[in-house]
Amino acid sequence: MQIKSILEDRKVAAQSVLIEISIRDYLKLAKQIYKNNEFQRKRVRNSKSVYSLLKRDILHGCVIPPIVLAYTRDKGTLERDLEQAINNDGTHFVLLDGLQRSYTLMDIEAETTEGSNVQNEFLDRMIRCEIYEGINRIGILYRMLTLNTGQTSMSVRHQIEIMYQDFLHTSPDGITLVREVDEGRARQPNSYNFREIIEGFNSYLDRNESQLDRGDVLENIASLENLAKENDGRDIFRIFLSAWHAFILKIGTLGLEYPESDEDSSDELEDSIRQLWGATGVQIFKKAQAVSGFGAAIGLLRDDDPEVALDNLELELIVIGAEPDEFMVNFNQIIEAINSKAKRIGNAQRLFFRQFFRMLFWKQSGCYLNLSKALEEGYKGALRIGI
Repeated sequence: MQIKSILEDRKVAAQSVLIEISIRDYLKLAKQIYKNNEFQRKRVRNSKSVYSLLKRDILHGCVIPPIVLAYTRDKGTLERDLEQAINNDGTHFVLLDGLQRSYTLMDIEAETTEGSNVQNEFLDRMIRCEIYEGINRIGILYRMLTLNTGQTSMSVRHQIEIMYQDFLHTSPDGITLVREVDEGRARQPNSYNFREIIEGFNSYLDRNESQLDRGDVLENIASLENLAKENDGRDIFRIFLSAWHAFILKIGTLGLEYPESDEDSSDELEDSIRQLWGATGVQIFKKAQAVSGFGAAIGLLRDDDPEVALDNLELELIVIGAEPDEFMVNFNQIIEAINSKAKRIGNAQRLFFRQFFRMLFWKQSGCYLNLSKALEEGYKGALRIGI
């Protein structure tokens, strides 16, 4: 094995080290690391896939594209002793791109007779690996996303989970974040959908309530880098989640329930409830559109007034400002009106919630901490902007 070139990657502040290595030596490393990344794409199991064809081609001498690895030790480590790093430092390697090719190489080794000329010739053949040396966490995630352009592309949901996986371990005590990949639903009062919270947090960072797409995930890395530098030890994500949870808990204490009609049969009542935006206060707000609107609103208010902060919102002073059932009816009617007027319903709902929360937490709005007044003015504001 030997180093062929070293280039500086300024985007991820790492060195790109191109090496040539025998398949035999690479597989010793690959078998240690291929399961280390829990967010890697799953193996493609289609007999007609390009990977099945690749197996035959490799045996015939096909040169495969470089496999891309991350190496988290300091720059210069590989140059000092490449063989030692490859053979003994597996815990510091991460497979970024080439999982399917690695599976194919392992399959060929397993399917050829041990010690045969065919197997030895295969294992002695050289391949290329590109190793990002001295790369940090953000750099690894960035490269994983930018390299994911092949046949088995990741969904936006999967990309978001990769981007923010560390946040699953930073939630405040008593709060559970549920990932979609776990097929869990955030039904308990203290549980939230991971992606929805991340989108709300992103809305706070960007001051924009719009949904995330692939480009946004990549662009938001700059925001994360800035947070890492300017956080001063404060965990902004944790503060954001705590603020949203405290708001939901406050809403839960207000007794907000949609009124039942004495004229409705039980079946009609169930149908009516299913058609509502929310039958309780918590159901109204515990949605992706609401948390995104909340994040964008607080971020915008903070831009105008640095005294506004997630951890001093005076949530305990929130009042309904009307009878609970009246508020619930009005809220559901406004959402229904938005849905009937909007060209893009999801965007319109997010805009409404942004305006609602701006009115609710802006001290000069005339609606400060009054849910009913904020509802009315938030709707008017959304109409003025255009839904």
